Amino acid sequence: MFEIDAAGFLVDMGSVLVDHCSNAMAAASRQALQKVIRRIKPGDTLVFSRLGYLGNGISDVVSMLNAIAVKRAHAICLEMGRNDLCVPGDSSPVRMLELAAELERDAKRARALDAAALAKQVGAPQGRPASLSASQRQQALGALAAGSTVSAVARSLSTSRQTIIRLRDAAATQTASNDSAASLSVTSRADHWCE
Repeated sequence: MFEIDAAGFLVDMGSVLVDHCSNAMAAASRQALQKVIRRIKPGDTLVFSRLGYLGNGISDVVSMLNAIAVKRAHAICLEMGRNDLCVPGDSSPVRMLELAAELERDAKRARALDAAALAKQVGAPQGRPASLSASQRQQALGALAAGSTVSAVARSLSTSRQTIIRLRDAAATQTASNDSAASLSVTSRADHWCE
C-alpha cells in the first residue's frame, strides 16, 4: 500500500483488499483477488506493485488481466511503470504476455518430450511404476488358476481388483498370442514335411 501511495495514487482504504498467500497459489485460489475482480466496474483502475500478485505464472496473470479488460477497467503495475496493461491492440502488454505464455508452454512441452526421449533411450522405465512385483504377479496368476476370486487375490496382495483384472487379461492375451505362434510354427513344419 505504501508503494502505491508513494507512486502518487490516492489510496481509498475502504477499497483496499489484502491477500496473504504464497506466490505459488493460482489466481483462482486467491480470495481477495477474486473479490476485486468481481467488484471492479468499467473505468476503475486496479493498481498493484508487482505483476506476480495477479497469479502464479504468465498464463495466470494474462487471464486476470483479460478478466479486468473485459470489464473495461484498467490495470497498472508499478513494477512495469505507470502504463495501463489492459489497453487493446497487438502491441499491448497483455498481448506480449500472451505470446510469452505461449512460448513458455511450447518450451515446457519440448523439454518434457526431450526428457522422455532421453529416459527411453537410457532404458529408464516409462510411466507409473508397477504396483505388483514379478513374484506377486506370478502368485496372483497362480491363485487365479487355482480358482480364487479376483477380489480375494486383490485383498491378499493389498491391491485393487482392477489391477488383478488387468493382470489376468494381459496374461490371457499373452497366452493366446503364444498359442497362435506355436500353432503357426507347427503348421509351417507340417508344410515343410509335406514337400
